[in-house]
Amino acid sequence: MKWLRVIGVVAVALLTWGFWWVEPAVKQPIEYPHKTHVEQLKLPCTGCHQRAEKDAVAGRPPTALCFACHAGGETKSEEVKKVRAFGEKGQEIPWKRVWRLPPHIFFPHRTHVVVAKIRCQTCHGPMETLTAPPTRPLKTLTMNDCLGCHEAWQWPKDAATRPGPPRLVAGRRISADCNACHR
Repeated sequence: MKWLRVIGVVAVALLTWGFWWVEPAVKQPIEYPHKTHVEQLKLPCTGCHQRAEKDAVAGRPPTALCFACHAGGETKSEEVKKVRAFGEKGQEIPWKRVWRLPPHIFFPHRTHVVVAKIRCQTCHGPMETLTAPPTRPLKTLTMNDCLGCHEAWQWPKDAATRPGPPRLVAGRRISADCNACHR
C-alpha cells in the first residue's frame, strides 16, 4: 500500500511537471522548409521575418509575401497549394508561435539584429537546417545566455561612424542592468 502511494505521488508530480514545464509541440498549417529557402534560395531570415529589422518582434511572414513567389506556375507540392489557397482567398496563414519569452522579458529584435548584428541562429538555433517547421524551440534560452552575450559583446568598429543617433564609445559593454530587459 505504501508503494502505491509513492507511485501515485511520483505520477502526479511528473504529470504536473509535464503540464507546466514542457513546451507543447506546435503543428504549423504549412510544412515550411527553412532549408530550401535559406540554403538553396539564399534568402536571409529577415527576408520573411521583415519586422525583425524594424520592430521589437520579428513577427511571422504575411501570406502576401509567400504568395508573391508562389502565386503562379505548376506545382505538385501540397504545401505550395496550401499557400496559394490562403493567398487566393486573401487570408493570413495561421502560423503558430513557437518561441515565447516570459511576459516580463523585453527583447527588442531590431536592437539585436540591426544594431548588434547578432545572427538569428545565436538565439533560435540552426533553423536553416530544417526541412519542416520546428515543433518546439531549438534552443532554450536562460538568463545566463543573455548575460554572457551582454558581458562579452563589443560594439562594431564602424559604430562611431554610422549616421543617426550618437553611439556609445567602441569597446564599451552593453548594459547588464536588470531593468534593461526585465519590465
